[in-house]
Amino acid sequence: MKHSVLCVLAALACGACANGGASSQGRRIGTGLVVEYGLAHSGVEPKAGLQAMSDKGARLFGGMMEGWYGGASTNSYIAGHLPGTVRVTWRTDTVPGQRFTTGRVIGDYLIEVDKRVPDEVIRYANAGPGRALRLVFRIKDDGVLFGWDVEEKFGGLLVNTMRGGDVPCYDMPRASNATPTCTEGPLQSAPWYSPLGFKRVAQ
Repeated sequence: MKHSVLCVLAALACGACANGGASSQGRRIGTGLVVEYGLAHSGVEPKAGLQAMSDKGARLFGGMMEGWYGGASTNSYIAGHLPGTVRVTWRTDTVPGQRFTTGRVIGDYLIEVDKRVPDEVIRYANAGPGRALRLVFRIKDDGVLFGWDVEEKFGGLLVNTMRGGDVPCYDMPRASNATPTCTEGPLQSAPWYSPLGFKRVAQ
């Protein structure tokens, strides 16, 4: 987890440039794309030489992943086309500075992305200013969980709506309150939605 957001953004930018900034596959994300990755739980072994490559050759994330951070990790942001597939690999016996090319591949998984994200999620993400589609990857020792949601602002905080996939929607305390910030539907249908913003949950 020592690679910075800037490294991930640079890799994404290079991939976009190499493909003319767009993929021939995948629907258009007009407002932004967030890629979040992390270990699935505390029992997962460290992952060296971890990288995720789109079907068009853009590196979505990569580096050394060790420890567990409650399911949250480095985010990266870019607008463009949704990847058709993402191939996630990791290695053993890697050499520092050459982690992506040395050692032996011990994890290799192809994740369907574009086919799994529903059309209504894409439409919702593109319909509102400040929204971004978020792709969530959770690494296990024997596979990769994939989920999605739409990240948007509400009550001065970021909330995650239209949640789906392998990673369940969960309540994430933010700031000084215990207000849930995740819903499987649109923002307006969330049980905690208020036009005035968050309401503090009674203690």
